[in-house]
Amino acid sequence: MTTQSEHTLGRIEHFQAVEHAFSCGLAEAVGSRNVILLLQATSRFGDWGLSATAALLLLVVQGPRLFGAYLGFTLVGVLLQSGIKRLCRRTRPCHRPGGPPQRAPIPDRGSFPSGHTLHAVMTAAVMAAAIPVIAPVFAVVALFMAASRVVLGVHYPTDVIAGGVLGGLFATVILTLV
Repeated sequence: MTTQSEHTLGRIEHFQAVEHAFSCGLAEAVGSRNVILLLQATSRFGDWGLSATAALLLLVVQGPRLFGAYLGFTLVGVLLQSGIKRLCRRTRPCHRPGGPPQRAPIPDRGSFPSGHTLHAVMTAAVMAAAIPVIAPVFAVVALFMAASRVVLGVHYPTDVIAGGVLGGLFATVILTLV
């Protein structure tokens, strides 16, 4: 007879297997070299280029207050997602047996949550409020960033969702403070 906790653990393991298979399938389905190159460039832009571009625009258009809050929460975001990754220790899909190929550099060991997505969503939301005319560009970058992390084999969809939620929360706090 199985206990409730064994049943729950079985469901979690089943979900993780399904998510892994989905991630592998998605990575394999995107075979176009040009699409891969676009996603790799988007992912690389998320290393620091996105945050630097947004910070400069915020400083020029909105002034030092929003710039400072954005910059501060960018750094807090790096620390928070790094800490969560150390606690969760989730293996990246490309490092699991039968996983998708690793098509992007990996900045750290853990998979959960996606720091790239956290920063892309936070940036898109802040830019939508601060400089609405360029908001669509940042929204598209955020979507491509999230997709790139899964297609490039370095994150699961739930990693990206968690990063997006954290990014939305950070943006809310930034915009509430200023």
